[in-house]
Amino acid sequence: MQNNSTWARWQPSPTTWPPEAFPAVPTLLAAFGAIVVAVGALIVFIGGAMAAGAIDRHNAIGASPDIALTLQIAMYLPLAAYVAVVLPPLSHLSLRELGLRTPTGRDLAIALAGIAVMFVVSSVESAAESITHRHDTEAAVALMQQLRSPVERLIFVLIAVVLAPIVEELVFRVFLFNALSRYAPIWVAALISGLLFGAVHVSAPGQFATIGLPLAFGGIVLAYVYATTRCYWANVLTHAGFNAIGVAAVMLFHQS
Repeated sequence: MQNNSTWARWQPSPTTWPPEAFPAVPTLLAAFGAIVVAVGALIVFIGGAMAAGAIDRHNAIGASPDIALTLQIAMYLPLAAYVAVVLPPLSHLSLRELGLRTPTGRDLAIALAGIAVMFVVSSVESAAESITHRHDTEAAVALMQQLRSPVERLIFVLIAVVLAPIVEELVFRVFLFNALSRYAPIWVAALISGLLFGAVHVSAPGQFATIGLPLAFGGIVLAYVYATTRCYWANVLTHAGFNAIGVAAVMLFHQS
């Protein structure tokens, strides 16, 4: 029986992978390489900043907000370049076939719906705080509350609303989710990639319930947006919209 319902248009799009796509060992090595690139970029930047006297050797954690912002850029850019280079040979598909294409009207509609759903599922944060009696602040929010100059705030907004969605969607959905869904059902790939997405935003183990878990649910929504549209830019729009509303809320209501 043909399914003509509106809901059918929002189901995950079937993906036909080349037989040689995402071979296990090279994919694991590429994932490890992404970690090395990200950590290596941080080490190089911190080392250079210490040598220049921009970071106190005895208190690197207490670096100024402008250094913290530059540090994020220094990590994101080489990581994005690395993933963009390794993806086509790993997947045996072009970047366009992996979703780096112009979004359609349907893609944009799903992306906008995804923003609303992300806010609904991420509201688990308030429930987690009630259960754990913890009131943790995400590192990005804590950094934003330290910003004082308009330039610092502008750079933060550009990172949160533009750079972070572009890089994180490339890493967690186009690379990680695709690699996982090559071997596992979509829901398993969405769950694992979502949990890892939440975990990387946690700065202390005790924050996983209050910060990591809500963002993990958001990562699952982003995985579903990607699985439904197979459009990277739709995911960037959902992620950017969610971040933009969150940044605006903090700047308007929670700035110290």
